[in-house]
Order: sequence, then structure tokens, then C-alpha cells
Amino acid sequence: MKTVEASGRTLEEAVATAAQEMGISADGVEYEIVEEGTKGFLGLGQMPTTIKAWIKEGYEPAVKAKEVPVKVVSDEEEESGFTGENNMFVEETIRIVRDILKAMEVDAKPVLKSADDEEVTVNIVGDDVAILIGKHGQTLDALQYIVGLAVAKYSDTRKRLILDAEGYRARHQETIEARAREYADAVRAEGREAVLDPQNPRDRRIVHMTLADDPDVYTYSEGEGDERHVVISPKK
Repeated sequence: MKTVEASGRTLEEAVATAAQEMGISADGVEYEIVEEGTKGFLGLGQMPTTIKAWIKEGYEPAVKAKEVPVKVVSDEEEESGFTGENNMFVEETIRIVRDILKAMEVDAKPVLKSADDEEVTVNIVGDDVAILIGKHGQTLDALQYIVGLAVAKYSDTRKRLILDAEGYRARHQETIEARAREYADAVRAEGREAVLDPQNPRDRRIVHMTLADDPDVYTYSEGEGDERHVVISPKK
């Protein structure tokens, strides 16, 4: 039985984090508490709740990703934005990801979710996608980077490749947004800054965008390298 260890400021947050890492929804998680958390303000003096989690026996995701076939396009389709160059870029992306999954002996397959002249999104679906996500999506990010380098030569323009796994990225973004709003509420109530844990650039960007229009708080990043993090501060 594959298990993951996850932490959060609350038990619910730890369960949500474990679900993300396993590529499933929270209702598919079984867990045991490794360490009870203790309360603190905005993470100061707070000990997180840590759990060991695994997928419930017999659990089946409620919704499977819809497969979009890769096909040769017509002149009319080229006018809509899905060009011949896009088709080559997508076909090579699908082929490379399929070969990687086969080499890893992972029971999953890549399917096209969307494509235009600026961005191509490929979703990996199947029963073994959790191993492709990794802790905080690090494995998925690494796979995306490698495949992106391999297919860059098939586009004359800079095209962004996004690899997803059973909708992990959308769930992860929703979690980051919810946490950002929780911190903002605390900052608003207490009038004190909240210093978040270090995050990768994409997650920091999500926090900034989520709170960009908040009338009571503003955000900025500080720190270097892996220690760079977001600070949420009350507006004076």
C-alpha cells in the first residue's frame, strides 16, 4: 500500500495536501495522525498536523478527464488557431509522454485538453497518476520541464506546455487560493503581517493574483532561492 506523509495547519488542510499529492479528491483519502498540531497566530509558534495517508480501498474517482483526440487538421481548423505547427507540437508531446509512461511502467495515458498558438495543455489520466505528481507537484513539474525542452524544436514560436495529472493543477490552485484568503482574513482581523512558507514561483503568483484586488491587504515576495516566500500585509 503506497502511503504519503502530509502536513497542514489543520487536519483538513493536511488531508487536502495528501489528496493533491496522490492525485485524488479528499473523500478518497484514509489516514492516521502522526502528530497533532498546536495552534498559533499566522504560523508563528504553530506546530502543523502531520498525517500518514493512503487511498481508500476500492476508491474510484467520480469524474474522469475527457479525452480529446489528436488529429490532422484542415485549413478551416488552422484559421481557428489550431495550426499545423500546433499539431506537430501536440503529436510529439503525446508521443514523448506516452513513451515515458511506458518506460516507468505507469498505467496511465496522455490526452490533449486544449491547444492554441500560445499554450498546449496535456492531461495524464489513469490509475497510477499519483506517482507522477510527487510532493507538492514537484515530479509533475520536472516531467513538464523535460518534455517541454524536448518538444520546443517543433514550434517556431515560444509555446508554453502544461502537463496535468487527473486535474491536479486545478485542485492545487484552489487550495492555494483558499489558504491565501484565510491568511488575508487573519491579517485583516489582527492588523499584522502574515509570512507564508516558501513557495515556488507559480504558487507565489497564485497568491499575488488571488489577493490583488483585496482592498485591505497587499502582498509582496521576499527571500532568495528556495527560501523565497510571500508576505501578506495590511494596508495602512
